[in-house]
This record gives sequence, structure tokens and C-alpha cells, in this order.
Amino acid sequence: MIRVFLDANVYFAGCVSPSGASAIILELARRKRFQLVTSRLVLREAERNLRSKASRKTLQAFHRFLQATDVVVAPSPEEKIVAQYETVIHPKDIPVLVAALKAEVDYLVTLDRRHFLTKPVLALARRAKILTPGDFLKSFVRHTKEAI
Repeated sequence: MIRVFLDANVYFAGCVSPSGASAIILELARRKRFQLVTSRLVLREAERNLRSKASRKTLQAFHRFLQATDVVVAPSPEEKIVAQYETVIHPKDIPVLVAALKAEVDYLVTLDRRHFLTKPVLALARRAKILTPGDFLKSFVRHTKEAI
């Protein structure tokens, strides 16, 4: 089963916009079509953003999603490891990238093109494909068709 790490912005977008690619990814995760991996930092960021920018109903939908979905919570990276990535990606995104890489996921899905979809980050991530939600869905459909 493929392992997918979602950035906080994907959780946010999926909860706020039920018809977008991020929402489809959340639904696929809920249906156990792939193994969902995350970190406590990502979950806290998603919750904080939903709490401050979305309705109470949307925040409750996020909580229901987490309760209904088998989510593997990857350990937070150690500070000494985080320091190794300071020249590669924006400091606030280092823990997300490192957690995904350490969890050995197949995909890291994010809406943050500016910080994650750069040549240095993509070269570093070698094993994990870093994709936007829409690109992940295209890849997932191809992968699923190949498996049939």
C-alpha cells in the first residue's frame, strides 16, 4: 500500500472546499485507499488554521475525519537533523519535509509550491514524490489502473 504524507494546507483545503482535489484525497484516505501519514506538527497547524479561518462546523468535520481515518503519526524530527536542511527549504517547512522523509512515504502532498516544489527539495526527496493534490490524484489514478 502506498504511503502518503499530507501537508497542513491539504487538510485545510480539503475541509474548507469539499469539491476540490484535497477533499478527494481526504475521502480516499478515509476509505483506506492508501496509508495516510502525518506528524503532530502538521495536525496542530491544520487545526490552528481551521480554528482561526474556518467555521466551527468545518473544524468539527476535520476532527471527525481524524477519528474515522487510520492515520500514522510520524515522530517529530530531532533538532540536529532539522538543522541540516536550513539551506534547502524555508525554516517553517523543514519539520514537515524531514518528518515525511524519515517516515519513508511514497508521496508528500502539498499546496506550497514555492517552498516544496524547488529543484533542491525535489532532488533531496528522491524516494518521495512531492506533488500538488491535483498531480497526486493523476498519479494515484495511473498507479491504481496499473495495479488492476
